[in-house]
This record gives sequence, C-alpha cells and structure tokens, in this order.
Amino acid sequence: MKPSRHLVFHVPALIGGGAERVCVLMANEMARRGHKVTLLVWNKDGPNADMVDHKVRLVSLDLAAHHGKFGKIRTLLGVLKTGLFLRRESPDAVFAYLEFANALTAISLLAAGSRALFFPSYHAAAELQVRGLAYKVIKLFDRLTIKRATRAIGVSAGIGRDLVKRGFDPGNVVVIHNPVTCHARLNPEPYAWEAALAAFGAGPVIITLGRLVSVKDHQTLLRAFSRLAPSRAAKLVVFGEGPLLSNLESLAYSLGISDRVLFAGYVNDPAACYACGDIFVLSSRTEGFGNALVEAMTFGLSVVSTDAPYGPREILDHGKFGELVPVGDADALAKAIDRAIEASHDREALKARARDFDITAIGEQYERLCFNVRG
Repeated sequence: MKPSRHLVFHVPALIGGGAERVCVLMANEMARRGHKVTLLVWNKDGPNADMVDHKVRLVSLDLAAHHGKFGKIRTLLGVLKTGLFLRRESPDAVFAYLEFANALTAISLLAAGSRALFFPSYHAAAELQVRGLAYKVIKLFDRLTIKRATRAIGVSAGIGRDLVKRGFDPGNVVVIHNPVTCHARLNPEPYAWEAALAAFGAGPVIITLGRLVSVKDHQTLLRAFSRLAPSRAAKLVVFGEGPLLSNLESLAYSLGISDRVLFAGYVNDPAACYACGDIFVLSSRTEGFGNALVEAMTFGLSVVSTDAPYGPREILDHGKFGELVPVGDADALAKAIDRAIEASHDREALKARARDFDITAIGEQYERLCFNVRG
C-alpha cells in the first residue's frame, strides 16, 4: 500500500464551472484513496460546494467575490493568506486549477518557501482565452509558474501543445483528461423545469449544459435550432446560468422559437438533466476538454459538437463517437442535429467510450504524479 500524502487542491471559488467541478471531484477521489486532502478556496459559495465529500477538509479564506472574481485588493490578500496557509500546513503536493489560480499559487508557494510538489492544471486553449487586465498581469508571472511547476497538467493533448509553446519543457507537461462521474438522480421529486418541458408536448429533446457566456456560443445553437423543420417538433433545453441569459432569451424570441426553448437555469443534478434528453449538443468556440460531452455519453445520448479546440475531437475520436461541425456555423450545426434526430446510434458504444474518462482511472494518473516525480 502506498503511503498517505497531504495534498492541497486549490481553486478560487466553488461557482458552477467545469474546472471547479473537476477540482472537487479530484479532491474527493484522492481522499477516497486514503490521502489527507485539503480543498483550499478563497470563497466557498456556489453549487460545487455541495459536492465536497466529508473526507475532504474544506478551508475557505472567505474573501468576497462577484461571479468568482475578487478584485485587486482581495487578490493580494488572497495570495498573502494562501502563502501563510502553505507555510503553516507544509503539504506534500499542491494542485491548482485555472490560469489565474495557477500563477497566484506559484507566487504563494515561492513566498512561503514551500518545497511541495506543484501541479498547475490548464483548461483553456491559449489563443482563445478570455482577455483582460487580469490575464495580462498573469502573463508577467508565467515564468514563475513555469519555474515552480513540478509538472503542468493539460486536460487535452491540444492544451499540452499550448503549454510547450508558452515555455514549459515538454518533459514537464503531462496530459490528464478531466474525470467524469455521473451518479444517480439526486432529487426524486420532479423539478419545475421538468413540468415546463412536459408542457411542450411530444418530440425529440435536444439539450446543452454550460455557463451562459460567449465562449459557449449558445447564439449559434439557437440559430441552428431555429432552422430545424417544424415537423420535427423538437424542443431545446438550455441548462446553465450566466450573464448572457437575457440576451439569449431575446434572441430566441426574435427567432420565433421561444415557445420551444426552455432556459432551465443551473441544475446541480446532472442525471436529471441528461435523462430528459435525446441529443446533446455542444456549440462552444473553444473547449479545453468538454466535460459535458463525456457526461452525455455516459447516459448514452447521441452527441453533436463543434470542432472546438481542443477537447471534443479527442473525446469523440475524430468523429467516431459523434458528429463534429465547424465552429460558429449554424447551418452545419442544424444539419448535424437533423441527422442525429433521424439516425439511430449505439448507446452502449458511447457508454463504453465514456468509461475511458472514469474518475478511478484519472485518480491513478494523479496518484502517479505524487509518487513518481521529485520536486
């Protein structure tokens, strides 16, 4: 039996994002494997907090945040408190998630004089990342992150290539896909959105899950859906919350499809979401991985995705397990959805492919990092 390690997992907040979910899942898995695990967050509010296993010690700095953002003063305070925490706790290894957190964790480790192994995890394609002052500042600290990292984790091969381009030594980059775990339905009682969907009547149900932000490109999905023949009697359910909700609702109205599109909000019960669907569609402009694609396949749903950099092509094995269409092409997306409605698909093959990303297999890879490298 391998000896236990003290592992710290860090993500700034526990809002309903994919990277935040992965951080919690991996903290839970490593605790299940017998390690002492601390999940360090700057703000614990958000739906992913409900997923934290009782075996994981949750430590929150309780810094005020707005949609997961902290502002300059609180960010500086967060770095200071993180450094003090790492010096006091002296963990064996630290895993960080998201570009912002990776750089600030590197600074905190260096300030604390910590000798912990450090594994920053990258989840977005470099050329398509969100821009802004914060990310310009982060670039200034990139060299510190590269210098301090024991190994950098790319969640897809494409992200791994990006990391090499930005200066990481190829030998210090490892590709580990995101883990996916979908349990049984959490709430036995029907949700209000399920009643609203039932009121739409019979017909194929198309679903998508993701934050309502520009990179997910729900606009193209709505335009594609509007081009399906009315005889299909299809419905679209959009799961997720975000700043673009009112814009998307207005677009659906202007396209004349608002009576067939349901904006269900964020539903922290993936099994319930996927159970209502026949086809899952991912319309993103970029995806470092694409957790929702794998989750949909776990439930045997037919999938259609944009060929976004980088995850979907890897997950779908170049189109073997689902159709890939060009990014931002509403016509191509509509035709692919139409074909998916018409065609039969091998549910068991999709479920088998999804098992390649099972959390147990991903946990093995994380554990090997902790035992097979030297800081």
